[in-house]
Amino acid sequence: MNVSRRQVWIIALLVLAVTAAGFGPTARADEKDSQESITAGRQAFSDGWFPWYDSQTDSLKPLRFRDAPDWKPWNLGPVLNVLAWTALAVLLAALVAALILFARIQTARAAAASAAKRERVLDADQVEALPFLAERRRDDLLGQARFHYQQGNYSEAIIYLFSYELLQLDKYSVIRLAKGKTNRQYLRETARLAVLARPLERTMLTFEGVFFGRRPLDRAGFEACWNGLPQFEQQLKAAT
Repeated sequence: MNVSRRQVWIIALLVLAVTAAGFGPTARADEKDSQESITAGRQAFSDGWFPWYDSQTDSLKPLRFRDAPDWKPWNLGPVLNVLAWTALAVLLAALVAALILFARIQTARAAAASAAKRERVLDADQVEALPFLAERRRDDLLGQARFHYQQGNYSEAIIYLFSYELLQLDKYSVIRLAKGKTNRQYLRETARLAVLARPLERTMLTFEGVFFGRRPLDRAGFEACWNGLPQFEQQLKAAT
């Protein structure tokens, strides 16, 4: 089928006419609806409270917030400020005092441990001066006395208790332990301090009855000497 150029132009014009007739009114209607929507939106924003909308210029406007207070941790009143610094000073002073106390306690413990260690083991001269310990343990005499007392071995306990008292008297220079000395000599050296001579004599006589007389010792007999030990130690430290 042959179509001339004139016929093509006629067909094109018809298509354009139909298109204009079909879509023209719709486009205008859409434009009208859009304009009405914009107008309605402006009216709604104008009637309401929107701090970010300027109805006079139909535009957005910047928001302004109140400035936050310039708060600082130390921006306190004079009284609170003084109290805060006072509390801090007290806390620091307490910390320093605690550290000093801790150091002193540690030093005292170390000194006590060192002294206890020196007292636990007898030296050669003390061993010779206490021949009744030849076949017995020679460390921690008071601990040994307590152990045998708790076990009910009162005869062994009195031997260690008497040895401990002699060792303490020698330590504080009330007597001088020496090989060959008798118990009566030690007692005479202690006579100038009656508060020490009496408990020493009681323990000595009980010891001699067990060690030399081979007499049995009951609990009451041992406790008569043992219960006087705290006073003996107290009087020994006070008298020297």
